[in-house]
Amino acid sequence: MTAAAASPAARRLIDFLGELGPRWGLPAAACRLHGYLYLVARPVTEAELRDALELDDIVLKDASAWLADYRLVERDRAGAWRTDSDPWELMMRALEERRRREITPALDLLRDCQRAALAEGGRDRAVAAQIGKLLALAEDLAAIDMQARRLSPQALRHMIGIGGRAARFMDRTFGRRDR
Repeated sequence: MTAAAASPAARRLIDFLGELGPRWGLPAAACRLHGYLYLVARPVTEAELRDALELDDIVLKDASAWLADYRLVERDRAGAWRTDSDPWELMMRALEERRRREITPALDLLRDCQRAALAEGGRDRAVAAQIGKLLALAEDLAAIDMQARRLSPQALRHMIGIGGRAARFMDRTFGRRDR
């Protein structure tokens, strides 16, 4: 796939990723760039990326730097950009970076805020209780994450695959339950 040969399906998915990314706090141009690299499944020059995605040099530089910082893309020896072709590997890298950048600082902040609210005495007791509930949730999620990291990537794929198949079976058997 090149800029001229991008199929309507590929273009549609790339544009969707560009719209979806900001909903998750990710840069739209980086999501489009990553989607393109994933779909072509080969190293791509900056000139091709610029043409295919209609990005100016500054946006392309920022998007590729953001992706490289998250370890989702890298340059090859010729200077072309590439990404992994395994979506599981990409997801695990992205989760690891988000974990490193977000979970520990969030837990630290919640603990500090709870201590500060408790130190205020009776005035902030309700606030401290609410922070405590949020902290408990964050600590539970961090503990689940820590245990999931103990699993091999193959075991994690297998477990999620089983869960997904079971959920789809339940949807077909009992119907979807929409809230």
